[in-house]
Amino acid sequence: MSDAATSTARIPVRSPEDVWTFTQRNVPLWDILDFFPFDAIGPRGPKDAPRPYEVRPIEIATDLGWVFMTDIQYGTWVFRPKSPKQPGMMRWCQERGLEPGDAIVFEKVGERKFALRRERQ
Repeated sequence: MSDAATSTARIPVRSPEDVWTFTQRNVPLWDILDFFPFDAIGPRGPKDAPRPYEVRPIEIATDLGWVFMTDIQYGTWVFRPKSPKQPGMMRWCQERGLEPGDAIVFEKVGERKFALRRERQ
């Protein structure tokens, strides 16, 4: 869910299954897609037809002190998957120690820049 008035979007971590999905697979962005620029949505894979616009990545600054650049993968609606050894969403989820009841919070801090943090209940 996103809140345009405060420029934040939250993804709740509801269950142990969510923790597993977020730390071992990826974080579905479907419910907050409108929070990110439309041109941050790139093709699903390298063999797919290009998008009908120039795909421009976004910058995510984490509360762990590191930053990653990414786009959103068309059709899967997740940030572009990366190895958990590289800076990316899966690595952040693993290092952050997500638990049920937490929320993943994105805050818009610039035109194409977002802050990422964990919120504990």
